[in-house]
Amino acid sequence: MAIKAVKGVKDILPGSIGAWREVEKRAKDLFARFGFKEIVLPIFEKTEVFTKGVGEGTDIVQKEMYTFEDQGGESITLRPEGTASCVRAFIEHSMFHPPGSVTKLFYMGPMFRRERPQAGRFRQFYQIGAELYGAAEPEADADVIHLLHLFITAIHIKGPKLHLNSLGCEVCRPPFKAALVEYLSVRKEGLCENCQGRYEKNPLRVFDCKVEKCQQMVADAPTIDKHYCPDCTGHFGTLQKRLAQLNIPYNVNPRMVRGLDYYTRTVFEVTAEGLGSQNSIAGGGRYDNLVKTSGGPQVPATGFAVGMERLMESIGQPLEISDGNPDVFIIYMEEAADEANKIAGRLRENGVKVERAYKPLGMKNQIGRADKSGARFALIIGADEVASRTAKIKNLGAGTQTDCLLDAVVEELARLVSR
Repeated sequence: MAIKAVKGVKDILPGSIGAWREVEKRAKDLFARFGFKEIVLPIFEKTEVFTKGVGEGTDIVQKEMYTFEDQGGESITLRPEGTASCVRAFIEHSMFHPPGSVTKLFYMGPMFRRERPQAGRFRQFYQIGAELYGAAEPEADADVIHLLHLFITAIHIKGPKLHLNSLGCEVCRPPFKAALVEYLSVRKEGLCENCQGRYEKNPLRVFDCKVEKCQQMVADAPTIDKHYCPDCTGHFGTLQKRLAQLNIPYNVNPRMVRGLDYYTRTVFEVTAEGLGSQNSIAGGGRYDNLVKTSGGPQVPATGFAVGMERLMESIGQPLEISDGNPDVFIIYMEEAADEANKIAGRLRENGVKVERAYKPLGMKNQIGRADKSGARFALIIGADEVASRTAKIKNLGAGTQTDCLLDAVVEELARLVSR
């Protein structure tokens, strides 16, 4: 039997990669406008990067990470998300110097989680992420949300909706957790098995549970907005004011949480139409304590990550992308093989996309290949053309044909292609 890809992973084929790269390109253009610079992170890290960063009580760490012991006896994990890795690099390379500076980073690449494959969800999946370090102000949150808003607008996402909440801070979250635990304790038997095991240590995760009976259970549960301290009230209020000034529509959802332990204050999520119940395409928020708990100084931070697979499924109209077709298809006979080879090389050196047959088959066969290739022009060189030092240039779209001296054909084709 032919070997197939591992369940839960997929190939991105040439027919799809053009739109994929265009999405990445538009993301990079927007990151540059906001002053973010790219960082390329390792695909695997020491396991403690994620147990300390993501949180030992999360489903990711407990159930989903690809973790193994290498030959040196060290525990290694394929990265399940980008923020913890980015924080590790931020600390290791002392990007927090000088103190008080702001650092803006973005990354693109694969992540790995061993979870049940489903629509738009894979065991190897791809993310685009942005991380802003050194600013505790709500204006920093507004900037990263504005960046995300412009990005999803630029790629025509279907029916995007921004959901917003604040999870409070170390001052106001403990009394809220106590009230939530008290509410859930008398209803424990109605929770799913996972939530029964975690509601005391991490009760906020019950809000994130997708089991219907748990969703019904928290419908009347206490919410964090009733427990905000004055600083968190002011922070969240200013953020909403800034978003309104930027004309960014949003919905405040006091029951929305994120699936990772490191979030504080601002959290947000973007959903799209047409994806069913798993309709989240991006999410993020503030994580002011993660740098310190990961071994660095106290540096506030905020950011987001976009899931590429669901993002690609929710694009509402075709993106304008290069079709990847050749500009020129060279048609030649055996006697013209030397000329065809030299011209192909010179055209490519001049930025022209060239295709050709590697074996000089019949003229009719090669013309058929040229048509199927989608090339704009065909260059035809036979024995007569070699003898007369000319070649025929055919516009495959218009069906017109002109003669050109062989010595001038590279310049002429480059001129035609650039029009």
